[in-house]
Amino acid sequence: MNLLSSPLMLALAEGGTDGFSAAEIWHAATAFNKGIIILLFILLAYQIYVAVERFVTYAQSKQASDKFLKLFMDTLRRGDFEAAKRAATTHNKSHIALVLKHGLDIYQYEKQLKTMNPNHDAIMPVERAIQRGTAEVVELLKKGMSGLATIGALAPFIGLLGTVVGIIKVFSDLKTKGAGDINALAGAIGEALAATALGLIVAIPAVWFYNLLTNKQDVVVTNINNAASQMIDEFIRRESQG
Repeated sequence: MNLLSSPLMLALAEGGTDGFSAAEIWHAATAFNKGIIILLFILLAYQIYVAVERFVTYAQSKQASDKFLKLFMDTLRRGDFEAAKRAATTHNKSHIALVLKHGLDIYQYEKQLKTMNPNHDAIMPVERAIQRGTAEVVELLKKGMSGLATIGALAPFIGLLGTVVGIIKVFSDLKTKGAGDINALAGAIGEALAATALGLIVAIPAVWFYNLLTNKQDVVVTNINNAASQMIDEFIRRESQG
């Protein structure tokens, strides 16, 4: 017998033309799979919230940093440290401003110590302060990132778990009720596989968001290091001039 003309293949093809609506999948799902579907939609909503919040934060930080850096460097070269700190406070949404203000505070403190001990090194403590400040900013930038990584890794397996439970139910029904209508069997399998599809739908954008936000985080850290290097160079110039 030709496989393409077999009753099974004809029934599957016939059933496949009807398709499965979301409502049909929901009503046909077991209580366990309904829990899986709800969980996946919660994870989808969470990752959308994290992505939107992070993108808004990065956009605000970039906008504030662009305005802050020019003003900060100009006031720093003039030696007006108080104006430089006011610029950092005004543009406090900038991650660069948070680090540079901390470094400037430490430099002013170390300069006071140097008046009592001319051999005191005022630059090295500033470099350590900038390293600490950068590490703190990185932790701020990581907000929600572990959640995205977890969703990207686990969502396909959560969906697969729903599929396995659905397939087990299909074969359990086959054992107790017999083959019955092959169209009903095809529908039940399709509804079970929908859990895996939903898991992938949740996981794929989570991985994409994670990689994109990681790149943005690297850009911010690079900009912090460049700006801090310029600030330290200015401090060294002032120290060399006495």
